[in-house]
Amino acid sequence: MFQRVIGTIAGALCLLSAPAIAQPEPVPVEVWADTNQVQSLDMAPDAERIAMLMRRDRAADPELIIFDTDDIQGSIQAIQTEGLIPQSVFWANDTHIVVELILETEDGGRPVYLPRTASYNVKTKKWQSLVRTTNRPNPRDPMQEFMGSLGIGEVVASLPDEKNKVLVSHTEDPGESPNYYITDVRNGNRDRVLRSGERFSSFTFDRAGQPRGAEEYDAARNRIVTYARISPDDDWKEIGALNADSRDVFSLVGFFNPGRPELATVVANEPGRDATAIYDVDIRTGEREMLFGTERYDAVGVIRSPRLSDGAKIVGYWYSDLEGTKPYYIDEYFGSLHASIEAAFPGKDVSIRRVSDDNSTTLIYVTSPQDPGSWYLIKDNKVAPVITRNPEIPEEALSPQELVTYTARDGMEISGYVTIPRDMEGPFPTIAMPHGGPWVRDEKGYDEWAQMLANKGYAVFQPNYRGSRGLGKKHWIAGDNQWGLSMQDDVEDGISKLVEMGVADPDKLGFFGWSYGGYSAFAAATRDNDMFNCIAAGAGVSDISRIRGGLAGSRFLREFQKPTISGVNPIEHTDKVTVPMLLIHGDYDTTVPVEHSRRWVSRLEDMGADVKYVEIEDMTHSPFWYEQNMQWLPELFEFFDTKCGF
Repeated sequence: MFQRVIGTIAGALCLLSAPAIAQPEPVPVEVWADTNQVQSLDMAPDAERIAMLMRRDRAADPELIIFDTDDIQGSIQAIQTEGLIPQSVFWANDTHIVVELILETEDGGRPVYLPRTASYNVKTKKWQSLVRTTNRPNPRDPMQEFMGSLGIGEVVASLPDEKNKVLVSHTEDPGESPNYYITDVRNGNRDRVLRSGERFSSFTFDRAGQPRGAEEYDAARNRIVTYARISPDDDWKEIGALNADSRDVFSLVGFFNPGRPELATVVANEPGRDATAIYDVDIRTGEREMLFGTERYDAVGVIRSPRLSDGAKIVGYWYSDLEGTKPYYIDEYFGSLHASIEAAFPGKDVSIRRVSDDNSTTLIYVTSPQDPGSWYLIKDNKVAPVITRNPEIPEEALSPQELVTYTARDGMEISGYVTIPRDMEGPFPTIAMPHGGPWVRDEKGYDEWAQMLANKGYAVFQPNYRGSRGLGKKHWIAGDNQWGLSMQDDVEDGISKLVEMGVADPDKLGFFGWSYGGYSAFAAATRDNDMFNCIAAGAGVSDISRIRGGLAGSRFLREFQKPTISGVNPIEHTDKVTVPMLLIHGDYDTTVPVEHSRRWVSRLEDMGADVKYVEIEDMTHSPFWYEQNMQWLPELFEFFDTKCGF
């Protein structure tokens, strides 16, 4: 199976055939709608087996697949999950796979997806529920008994020092706060470590599974307060806060030094410092010691050892630069290993996913703008491809991506990425595609929507406009209350830069955004400059006065974000819309309610404007299923092909 090499890993990879340069191969819309056919791949600590999730048929649910590393083709077996849909897998030890699943059911005619978790013993071929409800199933119905025994819950963390145990949350009924248990993957036996209450929004557990950190929203001072304690027997003590006014960042990462339980590792910034850094905080005194930071870019997290026998050992740190999230290794072995793999895959991002306990075998994941993601095994200086994430999308159908930096009209430096149709001559019809959030960021690398549009012959621009995260505090807060104002200028100024570069055709410009990007699409439609020929908005905010507490992921973060949301309210300016529009929205969206799109469409229809609306039944904030994607992707392609004058 493994290819022989002389010298380095890079030498081995030279033996792998490279695709010939060719014009982009048209990819059917059905393929774009049915992506991530392979996901959640993990290797056992002894490197004998790999487990993964794979969909083998169009629109099918993923299946749990297991195979031997020394005989991939001859050992593949599918494991039945008893009517549940697997979502992720990882090895707890050499014998047990922990599988997170969902049970699809209904509530009031709406689909509901309840999380479940179980372990599978690859030797006995038996399942073990890791969450058991107190509800009594019908013992005469084997399926009901199996379903009922699973309860509602999910894995919170593996426990580095307990290879047979995991930390599991258990919610007895939907809507209730969960309790937390240390659960044995072999038999389901559990010990409760925390009964949730009303005070805290989230918890951080140490390597032994004990609750040592917590967050609380302080409404009076508009901040999220972080607490920690040296042991579960101690009182909670405030160690820092994320403040809405000063925007000082403070986020607890974990507890990684068993010899010094008084130390909590955090991501934070300090007065006078623009970029976040990684610190150890003494819970007793609040004193900080910087572990890692750069002058310009945010540090965003820690890299834990991919070798399970190392426990919670920290081997490096993550930081965020203009291109994206980058690793910085402090461990000599893993730093050297990562450098050799990078040399073998020039121009690609590589990630060390798992290293066997004896260091003989390494599982890596490789991706780039022209690679949706591929897994490889490396063993004794021999390398073998395992599988790709999207086997139906050939590399020759994908397009290169470039980093673009430019100066906005007010002098602020902005960066973004442009995906350029492969082996075609510009200038191109170009689509601005700002990210959602807005408190997130785009990264250079494989982007499904950018690639599918580039495959159709469009250049795609993704700006990290002001207000995006990961590029320093000044860049983040510069977006406060600038919705539709300087944030929108950043998008337009980036397009102007692409026109100047000869990439974008100034007469063939379109716009497509989702969530906050959908808001940006509405704002673009109401501007006086008519820069764009056509505009598509997915799950967009049309009325910023109707956002109930912001768009962030949790109730606490929504309250934190809310004071920063103001600017242009698009719904008040629908009379300015002069270009064709396409709107997509799920009728079950609780993040941006569907009324945002319905009201917009109603006003444009009253005006006789050129607007088409696709409302997808039972879809939440984003498309997830193949059937949902097939309701809007063909409409998006047709819209850009026929309505934009390209």
